[in-house]
Amino acid sequence: MIVVSDASPLIILAKLDRLHLICRLFDAEITVLRCVVDEVLAERAGILERQGLESFFASSARIVEFTGRDLTSKALSASDQSTLTYCEQTKADWLVADERLMRRIAKGKGIAVIGTLGILVQSVRRNILSKSEAKLDVQKAVGEHGLRIAVALYQRILQELE
Repeated sequence: MIVVSDASPLIILAKLDRLHLICRLFDAEITVLRCVVDEVLAERAGILERQGLESFFASSARIVEFTGRDLTSKALSASDQSTLTYCEQTKADWLVADERLMRRIAKGKGIAVIGTLGILVQSVRRNILSKSEAKLDVQKAVGEHGLRIAVALYQRILQELE
């Protein structure tokens, strides 16, 4: 199974100290492009987040050197374009991403997509997290760590986690 992750879920899950959930859900090594690694480590990550990310990259990720881009979009970053191109060329099974346009393009290419919140909800469904743990993580992701989602989706997820 090929699972590729974009930057945003890695950053948010590192802030929540939940990076391990990605591997637990997929029971697979996670592919991360070098440009994405560089992006998340260049962010204003705190020491603990950086350590969590570096540990994740060393133990659970397959880092790939890839900069190809088959699509051009002013709305997507270069690393997003490379990630989508890599997913398409390798026939990735899953893309872990939060960015709406990136998710829409991936789905259009037949790639299954899950985001940070989907990882938290699926972790509850598989008894990896409790509903209360996931609810607190969702609230922190949105309220403290800058994950942007529609209000209706936020309310629906919190309701599901009641």
